[in-house]
Amino acid sequence: MTKDTIIAVYTIKNTGQDIKKLAQNIAIGQTVGTWNDLSNNIRLQVAKHLADVISIEDHEYTSTIKIAFPIENFCDDLGALLTSVYGKISLIPKIKLEDIEFSESYLKLFKGPKHGIQGIREILSKNEKPLVMSIFKPCLGLTPGELGNMFFSQAESGIDLVKDDEILYDKDFSATLKRLEACLEAKEKAKAKTIYAINLTGQASEILNRACELEKNGANCILFNYVSYGLPLLLSLRQAVSIPIMAHPAFSGALCMSSTSGLSEELILGKLPRLAGADFVLFPSPYGSFSWDKGVTKGIHKELTKPQEHIKPIWSVPSAGVKASMVKEIVLDFGEDIVINAGTAVWEHKDGASAGAKEFIKELESLSLVKS
Repeated sequence: MTKDTIIAVYTIKNTGQDIKKLAQNIAIGQTVGTWNDLSNNIRLQVAKHLADVISIEDHEYTSTIKIAFPIENFCDDLGALLTSVYGKISLIPKIKLEDIEFSESYLKLFKGPKHGIQGIREILSKNEKPLVMSIFKPCLGLTPGELGNMFFSQAESGIDLVKDDEILYDKDFSATLKRLEACLEAKEKAKAKTIYAINLTGQASEILNRACELEKNGANCILFNYVSYGLPLLLSLRQAVSIPIMAHPAFSGALCMSSTSGLSEELILGKLPRLAGADFVLFPSPYGSFSWDKGVTKGIHKELTKPQEHIKPIWSVPSAGVKASMVKEIVLDFGEDIVINAGTAVWEHKDGASAGAKEFIKELESLSLVKS
């Protein structure tokens, strides 16, 4: 029987168990639940839902298992997908979900990012070079007017994007709208095209309505903590609004930092948010205050930018502790389709935030001079 499938790739830490039996148990347990004791009639009835073990590769300390799951079991429901391929087995020690290999037919179920790299360049009228973004620091406890003034200092200095801090929570949505209004007024005053990524928070029942209201009031980008709130909600958000979405990785470390369990960094911070429709994805840089392995971050960047059917390539945003002195290395490592994310380095500059922003822009311009 031919089944339309995606392939889940697992790393199993070898502890003396029968890997072949474990793989078969995963294939059965994550789909039909039981198989050996079923009658032939029931087997025929449920066979189309049964996953198949594709391959097992044994290494010195680990084994790699590939299992094909029928798409019919979850379709375009990302919550159901993750439940199917890694739900209850995520509770078993020393099984890590390394990758999900999507088939062409599965990718066709999704529209992916609305804007992607090229769409954002068109919004900013910037056809080449990396983008520069700064983050409101501090963010909590300030009035909309104060944040508007901070936005003006960045927009006037030539910054491409300004984002809220991901921890900026608004119980009262009117506070979000007031902050948006202040920053849009600052953008107009600066006569800039600067994109403002405003943090979207609230109860699950409020998120989509709030997003639509932000777009109706002129918002040109939404910042969304997609791991904390959930990939299915990111997908619904993409379907609800047409403005760019910036995906923040808060809470993702709880899922990807272990070498023997959880999801790989490339999957949770690369492949999945792109499929769900994000236009930008933040992740720890290999240079800053809590740097990640450069190979891992390049792997995330590859998943965000590689050609993939109709799913547009999107912006990588290596973050955390990035300084102007790191700009050259970032561009050499990741190329021009990258967002230089400047936070504390801008706001703690000895000559003020405008000077801090201009220092990053000057570094990028110096690279252009060297190229020419």
